[in-house]
Amino acid sequence: MASKRNSGPFSSDTDAAAQMMGWLPVRDALKQDLDAVYERAQALTRMARSENTRRAYKTAWAQYEAWCQGVGAKPLSGDPGTVALYLAMLSHKVRPSTLKARLAAISVAHRLAGVKFDTAHESLRLIVRGAVREKGLAPSRQARPLHYDALPDVTDAFGDTPVEIRNRALLLLGFAGALRRSEIVAVRREHIRMTPKGLTLTLPRSKTDRRGHGEAIFIARHPSPALCPVGAMEAWLSCLGDGTGPLFPHANRGGTFRAEAITPQTVNRIIKEMAERLGLERDAYSGHSLRAGLATSAADAGCDLRAIMAQTRLRSARQAMTYIRDAERQRQNVTSTLFGPSPAKMQIAP
Repeated sequence: MASKRNSGPFSSDTDAAAQMMGWLPVRDALKQDLDAVYERAQALTRMARSENTRRAYKTAWAQYEAWCQGVGAKPLSGDPGTVALYLAMLSHKVRPSTLKARLAAISVAHRLAGVKFDTAHESLRLIVRGAVREKGLAPSRQARPLHYDALPDVTDAFGDTPVEIRNRALLLLGFAGALRRSEIVAVRREHIRMTPKGLTLTLPRSKTDRRGHGEAIFIARHPSPALCPVGAMEAWLSCLGDGTGPLFPHANRGGTFRAEAITPQTVNRIIKEMAERLGLERDAYSGHSLRAGLATSAADAGCDLRAIMAQTRLRSARQAMTYIRDAERQRQNVTSTLFGPSPAKMQIAP
């Protein structure tokens, strides 16, 4: 019953949850009738970090460990100089934000192993600061927004098979709700509540709601049935029939559906295939295009920034501006007012 410790902090699949919070030294002392308690501890530690974070940490650690083996260094030495050299090597290939993420993963690995490691060491700070000055912190290429004006062509591109009805509902709900891929795949039928005016979608957990307080999103009905996310959802729920479970289940080749939900990769594929049908650049679009498209379209329509932030569940105006992009910048720019059809009169002092 003893837990077997592997070579790295992120290398064991069976004890992955325990490793993410540190080894559970009491494991060897547990009696057999307390196995359920240990399993509960594993489940809770898995929930402490998202699956994407755990996956990213394991990948980052494996790459760092491989580099250390190649240069004859000890991965868990706690030496900031070794890590600084590794980050310097990486800086040729990755952005400063990636360097910071790799440093975070290495720091977690040291904490789990009980090895002291100073992430604020000057050698590390200088490497990261130098990379920032060299490459800057500007975001990399973002997914192209799927604009509201394109929705008529988009919805016409879907057929009437159950899979196509699902995909149309997914796209319209994802757009109107400004949903992330992770939110789309996590939505269940019981999270949807229909009303005469629209629908309310309850997100039990999201990227900005890590503690699971829950967030409710209202989506109004559209006067055009072809563009109405509520109508598309009603049609899809009618196909699904009564019951509970994932709102967007995985489809089999024969057009039937499984009990489990689609994956974020499937959401990406649906959006890219839609773009390709319309003759758009496939690689420019992704699942993120729905969320960015709602924010951009709302800004173009003159919606208030606070209203856009509320629908997209963004906490800061600066963060929202990365989604709204050019629309809000152009609308609020002083030159648009100054150089517009009716510019403000300027009084020049004598």
